[in-house]
Amino acid sequence: MKKENSMKEVGTIVIHYEILEEQCQKLRKLSFTILANNLQDASLLAISNPAVSLQKSLLVLEEILYEIYRLEMHTAPKLKNVRVLLNNRSFAAQIHPRRIFLLMNLVYKMTSHTSNELVETKAAKIVIDYMSDIVEWFMKRYDRSFRSNNAEEAVSMFDKNLHQHDQSTEAYKHAANWFELAAQNGDASAQYNLGALYNHGRGVKKDYAFAKMWYERAAAQNDANAHYSLGVLFHLGQGVEPNYMQAAQHYQIAADLGNADAQYNLGVLYNQGLGMSQNFLEAAKWYTLAANQGNTSAQNNLGFLYHNGTGVEQSYAEASTYFEKAALAGDASAQYNLGYMYLKGRGVSQNFAEAAKWFHMAALQDHMNAEFQIAMLYNTGQGITRDHIEALKWFKLAAHKGHLNAQYYLGLLYEKEQDMVLAEKWLILAAEKGHISAGFELGRIYVYQLQQPDKALPHLKAAAERGYAEAQYELGLLLTAGVVPVNYPEAVQWWRAATDQSHIQAEYQLGLLYEQGLGVSMDLEEARRCYRLAAIQGHAGAQYQLGNLFDKGKGVAQDYTEAAKWIEQSAAQGHMKAQYQLAQMHSHGQGVPKDFAKAAQLYRLAANQGHQKAQFQLGMLYKKGHGVAQDYQESTKWLKKSLQDIQ
Repeated sequence: MKKENSMKEVGTIVIHYEILEEQCQKLRKLSFTILANNLQDASLLAISNPAVSLQKSLLVLEEILYEIYRLEMHTAPKLKNVRVLLNNRSFAAQIHPRRIFLLMNLVYKMTSHTSNELVETKAAKIVIDYMSDIVEWFMKRYDRSFRSNNAEEAVSMFDKNLHQHDQSTEAYKHAANWFELAAQNGDASAQYNLGALYNHGRGVKKDYAFAKMWYERAAAQNDANAHYSLGVLFHLGQGVEPNYMQAAQHYQIAADLGNADAQYNLGVLYNQGLGMSQNFLEAAKWYTLAANQGNTSAQNNLGFLYHNGTGVEQSYAEASTYFEKAALAGDASAQYNLGYMYLKGRGVSQNFAEAAKWFHMAALQDHMNAEFQIAMLYNTGQGITRDHIEALKWFKLAAHKGHLNAQYYLGLLYEKEQDMVLAEKWLILAAEKGHISAGFELGRIYVYQLQQPDKALPHLKAAAERGYAEAQYELGLLLTAGVVPVNYPEAVQWWRAATDQSHIQAEYQLGLLYEQGLGVSMDLEEARRCYRLAAIQGHAGAQYQLGNLFDKGKGVAQDYTEAAKWIEQSAAQGHMKAQYQLAQMHSHGQGVPKDFAKAAQLYRLAANQGHQKAQFQLGMLYKKGHGVAQDYQESTKWLKKSLQDIQ
């Protein structure tokens, strides 16, 4: 019976050998001679020398991954290492169908340990079977002569995807059986891999207890991967109570054995103070060790430490260097962070085009913040051609993921397009999650666009209560406008709060209330103080009101010269009442030289803005020929216009 089984195995190997021999010939035609030689050796030695066969298969996989990386990523990988390449998320995403990626992982696991001769022979035969599929896929992916078959391949892709899950499941079951055999024979790597299958429910029913058991058996043999995986179980509380101290103990052992993932996770625990005292120096130490092995998450986190100067000497240049290492390896977070460094000019020369490039790469990996930043660049045209449609697209992607600023800006864009339904929708989403500016803008839309002041009130109040000066100012306006119940005392409260943040328009409004005694006791001195503060900062209304106090002698000794000084500044900014008042002063020589020509000029400016008294006075100047040539027709025009405006 044993002899019959042996004959069947030899027959199968012969069939595989014929297929692989044909593949080797194709590989040589594609100039992959070394790859073809290693594949041929792996096939020939599968029975006679399985250990060497497994080594050769690993070399084949390494070469295939290297070439595919160059093809898909348009650059050579920094490390020609199977584990590093398979763990590169950006690159792994390019490997389709997913079954091939699974087979690559299984081949790596089955070729990366030593065991007894029986297990190695079984593994070598399984690996040869898997490698045949991988090599066939590789040649079709690489050889440009296969372009003609692409259309046919695309048509059949749907059918292939239907069977992909079943094929993956069978491959995992096959692997689980093999790992079980090796694990029972005491092989540490197989024990770890069997634990990993139970951990993730691949080829076996998901069972954390079994996963922990096999991890512990492998860890007892000092298997670094097993210690790391036990650390993860305790870290995340999978099948056990979360225990950061025990997680740290296992990470420490694995880290000391050189496991990059454990070094990174140990750094995370030190960084966050989980299971131990927070220690940025230790975090930096372990991140550095992991980063030097190509762990992109460690490189990214180390970049943060250098950026903030925690655990290391602050250096934007070093931060950018580590972000770039991880970004080039395809880490989306690092790509975003590198883009941000270029955007702000930190550690690198400010370069909006480079920022756009890295944000775009991260955004293509669904990085929410990158989607928002590339949308902003498209919206402003910085570093990239301004494109409203692209901006809208990326804002939407980020907004649907819950990015508050994206929701806010999306609301602003729709408001600009006068699509108030969508503007309201997105601003509400952001406002409900506490975005102050969104709540403020929503309130303004309800007041000025949708004429729904009652709806505006809670949104403006919420933003005002959180110290947003513009909301405090707008809320005061709403409370004094008569479109909601008038409340001058509350308006005073909000305008005072805004003036504490140097809001000049609120300062002006407070001055008006103090001058008129609305919501407060009349206080002309306080009104003058408020007007002056706003007037000094260029507020035309405050300049006019301040000048008017001196002109009328309200709360101060009458002073036409001081009045003229402020009213002139206001008139120069186009303030209609100030233009009329200054014209009056020139007509009577109060605080300024008597000058009918100047008066006529100022009356005309105010008259063109619809000031009825200015229109009348301009008409009278034309009638009398004061400052202008006497012209009854022009006089009649302005006098009639003044009467029309009254009507």
